[in-house]
Amino acid sequence: PDVCHLHDPLRMLGMAEAVERIERAIAAAQPILLYGDYDVDGTTAVVLLKTAIEMLGGTARFHVPHRIREGYGLQSSVLESAYAEGVRLVITVDTGMRAIAEAETARRIGLDLIITDHHLPSASDPLPPALAILNPNQPGCGYPEKSLCGAAIALKLAQALLERRDPARTREKTLPSFLKMAAIATIADAVPLHGENRTIAALGLRELRRPVG
Repeated sequence: PDVCHLHDPLRMLGMAEAVERIERAIAAAQPILLYGDYDVDGTTAVVLLKTAIEMLGGTARFHVPHRIREGYGLQSSVLESAYAEGVRLVITVDTGMRAIAEAETARRIGLDLIITDHHLPSASDPLPPALAILNPNQPGCGYPEKSLCGAAIALKLAQALLERRDPARTREKTLPSFLKMAAIATIADAVPLHGENRTIAALGLRELRRPVG
């Protein structure tokens, strides 16, 4: 596997809209809230995307719910508190596909919501009303790798953002470093190790042998 085997992130439905909104938030110095899951996949995704946003000059805070006290998924109370503190953009990582009521709350109070998640959407429910949804499993998404974990989808968003700024450095320096985190999440979340997942795991494990580089 080689870094050239990673797919173009812009092939993912919703990616162009997500990148444009994040770039506007960074340009306007708007704080961004990353809302993650509490498992390895979710927390790693938060670290990865927070790092990418800060590399681009943005400000990213995060909320990872307490497994016992809060449980899994988006909570309207956290969104409302974030809005009161000046946040206008929330990005979920590894969660959000079934958070229809919470997405409605975000829309009602004026929060833009970008959902990045790999869980299967409900067959009976509509998709959450978000500004953009990044999930290869959503209807109409032609992205070739359907079994990415949540952190790998965060990786694709980070790749799209960073390649717009400096494609050569992203490919040569940043992506190899980010693949370390994405590989840990890919293996911990037990997704099938074929296709792009195999590339992420193989390259990330190789890079973990030289963690200072």
